[in-house]
Amino acid sequence: MITENPYFAFFHPSFISHLFLFLCGLAAGSFLNVLIHRLPRGEAIGFSRSHCPFCGHQLSALELIPLLSFLWLRGKCRQCGRPISLRYPLVELLGGVVTVLWWIRFSGTTGKLVYLLLTYALIGVAFIDLEHKIIPNRLTIPFLLGGLVFMAWKGQLLSALIGGLLGGGILFLIALCYPKGMGMGDVKLLAMIGVYLGWERIFFVLFLASLLATAVALLLIGTKKMTRKDPIPYGTFLAIAAFVILYFPDLPALFFPPVH
Repeated sequence: MITENPYFAFFHPSFISHLFLFLCGLAAGSFLNVLIHRLPRGEAIGFSRSHCPFCGHQLSALELIPLLSFLWLRGKCRQCGRPISLRYPLVELLGGVVTVLWWIRFSGTTGKLVYLLLTYALIGVAFIDLEHKIIPNRLTIPFLLGGLVFMAWKGQLLSALIGGLLGGGILFLIALCYPKGMGMGDVKLLAMIGVYLGWERIFFVLFLASLLATAVALLLIGTKKMTRKDPIPYGTFLAIAAFVILYFPDLPALFFPPVH
């Protein structure tokens, strides 16, 4: 067959579909960049044109092409010459990669579009908390409530309720005991994660997030890029851990094998 010839591999239907998904994901990543920039600042999401955060230069269509515009502009604003944050091409590329991964992971799954939107929300949360040390309610609350409706539709409302209450409850108790070390944004985020992942996976999400946060903090402290008093964007690590469990659900068994 012609598709078995390596010279025609690019015309294979699976490659074409994955390429299309990747391009759609790039566009989604571009929109995520808008959310990441505007939500913490309380700006409108879809009613104003994108602009340079330094000089206010409104971006043309050619300056809004995901990845390619960054390369064409050599990572600088065309108007003022200030450097464009590497976060922009990184989020765009991440959007493309995870969209393809989502299709592979959830193909044939009931309500799979919800998991794609959840994935995008986790990316948004991760970068917002990393940059601003906050987790906007405008992201977590709609996905928490929407998750309850989605799980009720799937017949898993009880598991979702327990997961949300357990996840939010654990961090809420920590926040009460140590208010300077844990924010309510983290509480709402883990409650949201618990709704989708269920109570069984909440403890592993906490374990993995804490492990990653500790490792990164020790590395940054060791290289003197942060001090012990600097806040840690724990929501970023919760989002990463939730993403890992969402896409690799068998991973907990590698750390905690079942006892026979």
